[in-house]
This record gives sequence, C-alpha cells and structure tokens, in this order.
Amino acid sequence: MHFRSLPLLLFAVPATAQDYDFVIDSTVSNSVMITDVQIVLPGSGIGTYDATTNPGGTRTVNGAGGGTGNEDVPMNITIDNDSGFTGIISGTFGLSMDTTTMTMSIDNMELDLLTGSLGSTTIDLIMLYNDFTTFNPDSFFVGGTPVTVPLGNFPIVSATVTQVAPSQGGALGPPKGSDFSFWVGVPVGVAFVVDFNGTLAPLGPFNVTMSLPGTLTYTATGMYATAGLVGGSSGSVNDPFPGFTIDDANLALPTIQPPGMTANLLFDSVIASMTHDVSVDFIVEADGTPSGGRCNVVFCDTDANNIGDVTLSTCDCSGGSITLDLNMSFPGQFTYPLVGLGTTAVSPTGVSELCIAGSTIGRYTKDAGAISSSGTYSIDLLNANSAPGGGVPTIGGALCNGNTWRFQYWHRDGMNPSRFSKGISGLIN
Repeated sequence: MHFRSLPLLLFAVPATAQDYDFVIDSTVSNSVMITDVQIVLPGSGIGTYDATTNPGGTRTVNGAGGGTGNEDVPMNITIDNDSGFTGIISGTFGLSMDTTTMTMSIDNMELDLLTGSLGSTTIDLIMLYNDFTTFNPDSFFVGGTPVTVPLGNFPIVSATVTQVAPSQGGALGPPKGSDFSFWVGVPVGVAFVVDFNGTLAPLGPFNVTMSLPGTLTYTATGMYATAGLVGGSSGSVNDPFPGFTIDDANLALPTIQPPGMTANLLFDSVIASMTHDVSVDFIVEADGTPSGGRCNVVFCDTDANNIGDVTLSTCDCSGGSITLDLNMSFPGQFTYPLVGLGTTAVSPTGVSELCIAGSTIGRYTKDAGAISSSGTYSIDLLNANSAPGGGVPTIGGALCNGNTWRFQYWHRDGMNPSRFSKGISGLIN
C-alpha cells in the first residue's frame, strides 16, 4: 500500500457525520485481477454439407460407419476463459463518516480497472462427444474423453467494478492525529469485455464483496483515502441467459485421425451454466472533497478545550457578504476571529490548539466584541472594520482570491487562560 506524507497537516476530527466525494488518483492506483470463467454449452454439431448449396462441405456421421446422410452429433462444449491483468485504476466513490458513532460507509463506487490499457484472456474449447466420423475431410473422432482445442489469446478491452448494494460493517479506528484507520465491505459487480476476433463478448458482472482496509487523512481541502482492496468470488449460475440460443455457429475442428486437416461443423446450443472464479487485489488512493463543495470544512477539533463551533455563511463572494459565525462559546467573553493559510497546530496559551500556525496570521481586532448571552458572535468578512473592502487583515491582499482560508475565533475565559474555537476552512472566491 502507498501512503502520502502530510507532515504539516495536524487537522482534527469533526465530531459529526460528514460526506465526501472521492476521485481516484490514477498515478498511484493499480489493479490486479485473475479470473477463470467456464461456460457450459450442451448441444450438437453437424457438418456444413448441403447437397444443393455446399456439396463439398464436411459431412458428419455418428459412430465409425459410413452412410450418405449428414447427421447431428451430440456434443458438450465448455468455453474456458483464463484471464489475468494489471491495470491503472480510475473512478469515483462517495464516503460518509460519523466520528460520534465511529462508523463509515461507501456508496456509488464506479471503477475502471484498465483506464485505456488492455488485458488478456486465453480461451480454450473443451469438447466432449461420442465417436463420430467426418467425410471431406475423412477423419474419425474418438469420443468419451474431453478434447481441448486452444483458440488463442484475446484482448480484454474493458474491466469495471460497480457497487451493487450498500456497504457493510464500516468502522473507524481511533484517530491518530489527522488519520483514521477504517474497514468496510463493499458488494460490487466485476465485469469485463473480451474482443473475440472483432466481436465484443461481455462476461459478468460477477458479484464480489470487496474488503477495504485503509486510512483516511484530513487535508486542507477535505480528505485523502488510501486503501488496499481485496476480494474474491466463485460460483455457478444455471441458465444465465434465459431464452438465448446459439444457432449454426461455425465450429472448425482440427482432425485427430489422421491429423492436419480441418472439419467444418455448425454448432447449435443453449447456455446451460456459467461458472466463475474471480480474485481482485487493488491499491487505491483518492482525493475527497466535502459533498456540496469545499466550503465549511471543519478542522482543529481533536482538543476538547477548543470551545465554540465556527461556520461560514457561504464561500461565494458574489453576494457581497460572508459571515463568520461563532456558536456554543463562552457568553459575555471578549472575542475576535483569526485567519490564515497555515496548517500547524500549536498551543500558545497552554489551553486548546491554534491550528493555523506556520505562516502569518491575520487578526480581526477592530471587529472584536462580546459573545452574546446565548454563546454566539458574528462578523461580516467582506465588510469587516479590520480589513475594509474584503481584504485580509495583517496578511494583506483580497480574501476573494481563490485561496483556501482557515478561520478560528480567539476568546477569553474569565480569569483562565484564553482559548481558541474549533476551526473552519473554505475555498473563497
């Protein structure tokens, strides 16, 4: 498994349910899939001979006798597909996590396992029949023992994974800094398409419950996921395609006694059953952003002494107003907001964390005031006294410049050391 280093990010965990939209990082995500699919086709073959339209065609007769007719020869054919490939993964999925119940879930997983590359499958025909004789060419086929006829290697042009049911048993491990371990089972359908001499032949989907252990890491813009996906499935389905028949399919058989010639038959059949054995082993890394956009991303919440929830009314500057609201804080205490781009957590007062250290911090000191009796306070960032015209105090420049800004409130706590609120970030533009 691959892990992305985030040495400067010490983000804390929001103690609420959060939803994220993830996009696979194809530069570091890859897939390995091995499959064995067998399709059983009971039916019969008959020579291509026709007295009027093809008098020179192959004629078939049951047993070792002669005769002048062209007879159906009962036979069972198994098409054996053995596939294996390594590909680049692309795709998307959704993730919901709740740090109160320490649960999580995955939804809408859609993966492309090849992403422009090709896999390969080896296809053999395994034939079982009773003794029969052919004329033109003249040959005798000894029955009773399966005969394998290699058809060759063919490209796999598509391999996909699609979630088919809600995820199962999603659980979060205890937080370690900005990281969570997790495990979840995701029921998916694995399907691929083989190019069989210009004819695209779909196989699957085959149901697999994938086991996903991994790590979630808070970032400045959302979440980064690293996971190793392992899964497997085997089983057999009778009559997988009801009503489907194979009619007059060309079947070219190399002769055995004597060898070196080809008997041409027409094969009729139904698909009696399809057996599969599929194993998958993936490495996936993905970037996640909060569902609904990159606004109001909660961070700096691990320290229980960070008192007060912070929210942005919007991250869109077009309305001319963005309020930064403080709730659940100390009534009557003196407060003002802080802004910055830093990602380092420190504790300058010894109580609670300031999580925007590491670069210049802007202070809205000219917008300071007393927290209300209900524990709330608010300022309008685009019309603040500390930075008229939508500027950024201390740091300078415009707030509406496409940066991901991070905000916390500083406030007093009576005669105790002052504290910091929880933090919020947003891409403001």
